[in-house]
Amino acid sequence: MKAIVSPYFDVRGPAKFLWRGHFIEHPDVAQRGNQIRLGLEKAECEIVFPSQAKLHESMLRESILAVQEPAYVNYLESAWEHWSRMENASTEIFPNISPNRHLTQFNESPVALAGWYIADGAAPIGEYTWRNALGSVSAVIEATSYLKAGELVVYALCRPSGHHACRDMAMGMCFLNNAAIATQELRTKFSRIAILDIDMHHGNGTQQIFYQRSDVLTISIHGNPTNFYPFYTGFENERGRGNGEECNLNIPLPPGTNEASYLQALEKALAVVSSFKAEALVVATGFDTFKSDPLGCFALESTSYNQIGRKIKSLGLPTLFVQEGGYFVEALSENVRQLVTGFKSV
Repeated sequence: MKAIVSPYFDVRGPAKFLWRGHFIEHPDVAQRGNQIRLGLEKAECEIVFPSQAKLHESMLRESILAVQEPAYVNYLESAWEHWSRMENASTEIFPNISPNRHLTQFNESPVALAGWYIADGAAPIGEYTWRNALGSVSAVIEATSYLKAGELVVYALCRPSGHHACRDMAMGMCFLNNAAIATQELRTKFSRIAILDIDMHHGNGTQQIFYQRSDVLTISIHGNPTNFYPFYTGFENERGRGNGEECNLNIPLPPGTNEASYLQALEKALAVVSSFKAEALVVATGFDTFKSDPLGCFALESTSYNQIGRKIKSLGLPTLFVQEGGYFVEALSENVRQLVTGFKSV
């Protein structure tokens, strides 16, 4: 199995994170990337960095704009430059106002744009955010090229993650939706694609991007959003709209979900993928479902990921794993190893 690694997989992440009203150390620490890569190496993956040609923004922009709004992409590209020119500018961009139904006049000041395009306090923008986000996109674009050439499975180590990034908004540590960009790229080869999100949190951005399309099935298994991030999406009654009706499935699970209950939900999801007659599978891969994860509420063991990998492999589809969350650093390498070896062992 090839593992395509973002060139910025191990750089320093954002400094602060707003967690239930408290600013704390941001959980996307550099050690995450190192431990995920270590797990891939232990699973005997071939580590590949994107070719230099695919690191150029001009080569990536067309793929990004296929799923993200141009005005939003332009904002991400220039946000830090404009913000840092302000007097007494902070070292990271946080929104200090959120537009709502009473505030409708668009304003292009740096502070106003931060509120317009950043949905929460988990996705601060810093000097290197745009560069790092492009690195993640370069990894998934490189990974899709291998799948389109006939590889059966590829792993993309993306950092920052992407599944919370909406068409025109950053949130939840995500800026560009790597899984969605990869899916759109794969559509040049495969006519029907399923996205299976196994991160702890609902893949709201991915759902939004494909919500009205019938060629992409989106499924997310996650913590019940009644009292869990992202709070406003991820409920069972969200089934798609228009052409995409019945092409979206959410499987919210309660706190404390163990391996047996999780695998039962996974089997339900895989049956829907089979019924959809998908030709390829994109797995938004999070390990924050692990029992000790500081941002999770499930009770999976490291060995649970081996079973998850085995079940996903049983579909027999060309598969792209796209890295999302997972914040208990001490167990990350083993969790990654278990998932990959489980998939490879079938």
